[in-house]
Amino acid sequence: MVYPEDTHSGASLKSLPMYKYTFDFSDIDRLRDYFHSELDPKGTTDRIFFPPEIGDGYLQYYKISPEVFLLINNYTANADIEYIRKPAEERDLILHFRKYALDHEVTSDEIISRYSNGYTPGNMRCIDARTGERVFIAKGGVVKSTMIVLKKSFTKSYLMKGNEALVDKVDHYIKQSHKHINKFYLSYRQSKLFDQIVEPFEDKVESYLFYLARAVLLLETFWKDVLKWTTEENPFSINSSQIGGIYKVTDYLENNLNEPFIGVDQLATMAYMSRTSFFNTFKEIHNQTPLEFFNNKKLERSYNMIFTKQLSVKEVMSNLNYSNSSKFRKAFFDRFNIYPD
Repeated sequence: MVYPEDTHSGASLKSLPMYKYTFDFSDIDRLRDYFHSELDPKGTTDRIFFPPEIGDGYLQYYKISPEVFLLINNYTANADIEYIRKPAEERDLILHFRKYALDHEVTSDEIISRYSNGYTPGNMRCIDARTGERVFIAKGGVVKSTMIVLKKSFTKSYLMKGNEALVDKVDHYIKQSHKHINKFYLSYRQSKLFDQIVEPFEDKVESYLFYLARAVLLLETFWKDVLKWTTEENPFSINSSQIGGIYKVTDYLENNLNEPFIGVDQLATMAYMSRTSFFNTFKEIHNQTPLEFFNNKKLERSYNMIFTKQLSVKEVMSNLNYSNSSKFRKAFFDRFNIYPD
C-alpha cells in the first residue's frame, strides 16, 4: 500500500486548495490506521471524524471477515478533496452503494469520478479493483456511501474456472454499471439497508455486529442482481424521478399500516405520476401491486406483533384496522402457513 509524503493533512486552505489522500483496499486495518492518522489522530471510537476545515462527518471501516471489508462514508466536505485509490494486483471486487451523484469517465487505466449536484435516489456500481480511481469531491458535497470489498480469495469459489456463465455476468455487470453509472438504481430493499448502515438510528446500534449483519444482507442483494442479469434486458426503463416517487409512496404505505388503503389514484398523485405509469412502475420495482404490498406488510407486522410482542389477535386486529376475523385468519395462514392463534 502506498501512502505518499505529500498528502495535504494539516496544510492551510490558502496554500493548498485541495486535500489529497492516496491508498488502496488491500488491507482494511492499514487503511483505517491511515485515515485515523490523517484525519483523527486522537480519536478512540470506530468513527474517524474529519477535522472541521476538511469536513463534517466521519468514515468507518469494518472487517466482516478476513476476505470481506465494509467501508462507510457519511460527511459533508468543507474543502475540495481528492481520493486516489491505487489499482490492486488481484481481481478484488468493490461494490459501491451511494446516495450522491457522480459524473465520471473510464480511461484505459483508471476511473475518474467527480461529485455532481444532480439528483439520485441511490445507485450502485461494481468495480474491478485492478482499475484504479481518482474521486474529486467538491467543497459542499454531501457524501453518503458504503462499499463492500470482496477479496479475490472470497470470490474465487464463485468465479472459478467452469463457472464461465457467472464470470460473464459479473464482467457485464461491471461494464454496464460504469457505462450507465447513474442508472443502476438501488432497489427498495437495498435503499433501506443502505440507510440502516450509513445513517442508523443510534439507539438501535448495539455493536459493530449491527453494521456487519446489514452488510451481509446488502451483499446478498448484489449476488441476486448478478444472477438474474441478462444482456438482453434493459434495466434503464425507469428514471430517477420515478424511483424517488415510488420510494416516497412505499415509505408512506409502511408508515400507515394502521390506516385503510387509500387507493391507487391518491398514491399516484403522491408520486407525481399518472395512474397507469405509477401502477406499472410500482409493480416492476416491488413485484407486486400497491394493494398487495400494503396487505403483505400488514400481515408481516401482525406476525411480529403476535409472535414477538405477544399481543393477542384481538389487539392486533384493532391496531392494524382489521375488521373481519375470519378473513384475517385466512390471509395470515395463506401468507405464513400457520394460524395466528
